[in-house]
Amino acid sequence: MIKFSTLALAGAAVLGLTAGASAGVQSAGSLLVFPYFESGRNAASGVDTYVTVTNINLNPDNGTVKVEYVYINGSTCLEFNRTRTLTPGDTLTVNTRQDNPNSTSGYLYVFAKNKTTGAAMSFNHLIGTSRVTSGSSGTDMEIAPFVFKASGAEGANTDTDNDGLRDMNGTEYEGAPDQIFIPRFVGQGAADSQLILIGLTGTKFTTTVDLLIWNDNEEVFSGQHTVDCWQKTSLSSISGAFNNDFLASTNHNTLESLNGAETGMFWINGLIANSTAASVAGPAVLATLVEKINGGSGAVLPYAVGTQNNGDLVNQSLFADNN
Repeated sequence: MIKFSTLALAGAAVLGLTAGASAGVQSAGSLLVFPYFESGRNAASGVDTYVTVTNINLNPDNGTVKVEYVYINGSTCLEFNRTRTLTPGDTLTVNTRQDNPNSTSGYLYVFAKNKTTGAAMSFNHLIGTSRVTSGSSGTDMEIAPFVFKASGAEGANTDTDNDGLRDMNGTEYEGAPDQIFIPRFVGQGAADSQLILIGLTGTKFTTTVDLLIWNDNEEVFSGQHTVDCWQKTSLSSISGAFNNDFLASTNHNTLESLNGAETGMFWINGLIANSTAASVAGPAVLATLVEKINGGSGAVLPYAVGTQNNGDLVNQSLFADNN
């Protein structure tokens, strides 16, 4: 159901950049979260994702690092791991279909490890990007990762509570975004857009998020959506307020359009995450918007307001990790 909302956003007048950003641009970190990979089961499918990770530490004495790739299957939440070594200035691009033959879609995170002990460590010199291509549809889009700096000194063990999880709690790594803004969407029907959501409470939790959806004349509508650990869902299935026909029926600005299509922006906030044994209020989530318009495609990372320190990669328990 679409409904008007009078919900106000305290402190939303000034938008911060996504996690790991500095001086208006993304900066290097110790943990990269690539929100989306898609790979056909074979080369004939024509769908490939190329993930690049680069070590920008150029010190020949202590610039070498191990990095662990953790693929999360979007359907089962099961993981597949690989560890590699990056020398100073090293860059590595992998095809996810060849690198992880066990799943066709989901997300991937990469973190720095001590080259001797293999322990997760602070090494804020990792950058990266990903590219999703489809030979059958002709789409080709670049998607940047979320970047999280480690909080400790260079070389320090980041797993301070020894639970084997990457904790986005301000102690191990930077916190996740609190409130999330997608700066623009195009009305569905004129575009085919999909929202990627990652729940950061745990694989046994279902996360409910609140959404506020603005048209191009500051009218706002509300909705809710649920996600398990990862989901890629069309905007039109989340709420009819995203549809071009609906937006055109509102008190929209007739002078504002994108090649005749209606546009808007929307806000996401974690409301609650539930397992069969526990509930977490205000859970951390990550989100990315993928849009296809007139044969072209692109991805939008969000802007963030505030920090949420209860995100984890990847908790398998029925109970939330409170460390």
